[in-house]
Amino acid sequence: MVLMSSLRLKDNFGRIVDRFRVSVTQRCNQACIFCHREGIFRFEDEALSPGDYGFLARVSKTLGISKYKLTGGEPLVRDDIADIVRELKPYSSEVSLSTNGSLLKNKARALSEAGLDRLNVSLHSFRDEVFTHITKAPLKPVMEGLKEALDTGLSVKINFVVMKSNINEITRLLDFAASNNVSVNLIELIPLGTPQQVYRNEYVSLSDVENLVEQRAVRKYFRDFQNRPTYVLDSGVEVTLIRGYGNPYLCSGCTRLRLTPSGKIKMCIFRDDVFVDVKEAIKSRDSHALEEALKKATLLREPYFK
Repeated sequence: MVLMSSLRLKDNFGRIVDRFRVSVTQRCNQACIFCHREGIFRFEDEALSPGDYGFLARVSKTLGISKYKLTGGEPLVRDDIADIVRELKPYSSEVSLSTNGSLLKNKARALSEAGLDRLNVSLHSFRDEVFTHITKAPLKPVMEGLKEALDTGLSVKINFVVMKSNINEITRLLDFAASNNVSVNLIELIPLGTPQQVYRNEYVSLSDVENLVEQRAVRKYFRDFQNRPTYVLDSGVEVTLIRGYGNPYLCSGCTRLRLTPSGKIKMCIFRDDVFVDVKEAIKSRDSHALEEALKKATLLREPYFK
């Protein structure tokens, strides 16, 4: 049901909806071997302008949605990405962005000035040859971009997909995080979008690294969002473990909708059977139609893994 009296969206499984994961483009300048493309496997135009995203946020705020994660593709390939952040910011409690980091050197300051709250930077290896094997791109621009983001004072979290190719770098990653005061997401490889041969060759259970993290931890807690287990290390670094596949505990704590580049609401990264198109409501600045679409999308949500 949708709770109108409290102006909050809640699905039929009792899960509040309070955030959007917004894919602003499908373009990317890397070709990661495990890319899940946000579960969007058809071509979509970049249909929405910065002002359109601002309108979405203004209307969504009235229903309790106030957190935004911008992603892609690679969101920094959009020349107007800082403008998108600036438009979202007045109606948000948090605007964050997930990036491969390769374009950050020239865009970190503009993002900071636009009001970006936090960056997730994908850094899957510290070794040039391994990084290039995984991303088909060079490591150096990512490290330069990461340094620039830290120099501007942006809050940074490292995204690290754990694989056989890089599992021996976990200790180095945790030391790097401690030295640079950044948090870490350790992410388990999922089969979505990953070629079967790559998945078979690279898959590693997070259980294989959890003991290493536990040995350096002084505290463990679970984040409200997706019930993600998080370890606080003796260095102060927080390490979150994300098991996105076959994990009903994660699904039970999921509180987000997804928006595709063409302006369609997607219920779940794994679901490709139903969408709610909100482009026309946004373009025409029809607040009522957009509110109704958000309610409809909320009612269509269900945990993928039960």
